[in-house]
Amino acid sequence: MGWHAVAAVDDAVEAARRFLFPVSVVRWAKLALLVLLMGGGANAGVSVPAAPDARLGGVTESGGIETGTETETGIGAVDAVVADLVGGLPADWLIAAAAVVVGLGVVAFSVASLSLRLVFYDALRTNEVRLWQPFLGRLRQGGGLFVASAVLWSIAAGPIALTALVLVARETPIGWAPIDSFAATVGALSTGPAVAVGLLGGGVVLLGTLALRLTYEFVVPAMVVEEVGVVAGWRRVWRAVSGEWAELFVYLAVHFFVSLGTAIVEGIAFVIAGSAVVVVAGSVLLLAAVPIGGLGALVSTTAGAATVAIVAIIAVVALVALTLPVSVVTRSYLIAYEVATLGGIDPALTLFHVDIDPASAVTGSASTDTGSGSTDRD
Repeated sequence: MGWHAVAAVDDAVEAARRFLFPVSVVRWAKLALLVLLMGGGANAGVSVPAAPDARLGGVTESGGIETGTETETGIGAVDAVVADLVGGLPADWLIAAAAVVVGLGVVAFSVASLSLRLVFYDALRTNEVRLWQPFLGRLRQGGGLFVASAVLWSIAAGPIALTALVLVARETPIGWAPIDSFAATVGALSTGPAVAVGLLGGGVVLLGTLALRLTYEFVVPAMVVEEVGVVAGWRRVWRAVSGEWAELFVYLAVHFFVSLGTAIVEGIAFVIAGSAVVVVAGSVLLLAAVPIGGLGALVSTTAGAATVAIVAIIAVVALVALTLPVSVVTRSYLIAYEVATLGGIDPALTLFHVDIDPASAVTGSASTDTGSGSTDRD
C-alpha cells in the first residue's frame, strides 16, 4: 500500500515550485504579506489619562481653561476637558473599557488573520494571488474558523489551566469557595484516582490538539474547495479520514519531520540574516556615538536614546525583510504538503490548480473559472 502522506513529500516540492516560480515581484510581495499576517498575535494597548492636575482651574469668561495665571484655549482646553471627564469616571469602568477595546482588537485581528489564511489557500486553488476581494469573500468563513478555533483551544488548554489553578489553590486558597473546595477534593484523591484523572485530562488535551491541527491543515482547504463553513468542512473531512486512521497516523509522523526541516531552514536563515543585521546596526551605532559624546551618551542622552530606537526599528524591519522570502518558500511548501496529502486521501478534495498540479485535472477538481491562472490582481 502506498502512503499518500509519504508521496506528498515529493508532490509538495513540485507544487511549491510551480506556485512560486518563475519569480514575480508583485506575486511574491503579496505572498510575503499573507505569510506575515496569516499567523501570529496582536498587541494592543490603551493609554488612559491620569486624573486632572490640581492646578487646573475653571472655565474663563473667554472660553478658555484657567491654569494658574495663564489661560489655555484651543487644543489645550479640549485636552483639559477630556482629562476632567476621564478623571471623573470610576477606575473599574476605565479598566473594563480598556479590556473591551483590547478584546475587540484581538478578535478583529484574529478573524482577519484566519481570513488571510483562507486567501492563501484560495491562491493555491486559482493560481492567482489576489488579496482584497478574496479577503472580503472569506471573512464569514474566517469568523466561523475563529469561533471553532477558540472552542478547540479551550478544550486543549482547559485541563492544563485547571491543573495549574488547582495547584495554586491548594497552596494558597483564592477565596472562591467552589474552586477552593474543588482543589481540596482533588488534592485528597488517592494515587489511583489521581492518575486516572491525569490520564483523562491528558487525553482531552491530545484530542483537542489533534482536532485543532486537523482544522487548520485539512478542514481549511476543504472549506475552500467545497465553499462551505467550518462545520460542513469538518463533516467533509471526517468522511474522508474516518476510514484512513493508519494514513492519518503516518501523516502526523511525516508532518513532524517536514515541519522540523522547514523550521531548521528558517532558523538558519534567521541566524545568518540576524548576524548581518547586528553587525551593520552595531557599526552604525558606533559611528553615531562619536558626535554625541561616546557610547555612554547612547543611553544617557535623549539624542542617544532616539538614535538607538531608530536603529533598532530599522534593524527589525531589515531582519523581517531579509527572512520573509525564506518564510514564503517554507510556508508554501508546508501548506502544499498538507494539501497534497488531503488530495491523496480524497481526490475530490484536491485543492491545487491544474497549473500547479497537472494531475489534479484527472480528478476534475481544478477550478474552471480562473482563466490562465497566472494573473495577480486585487
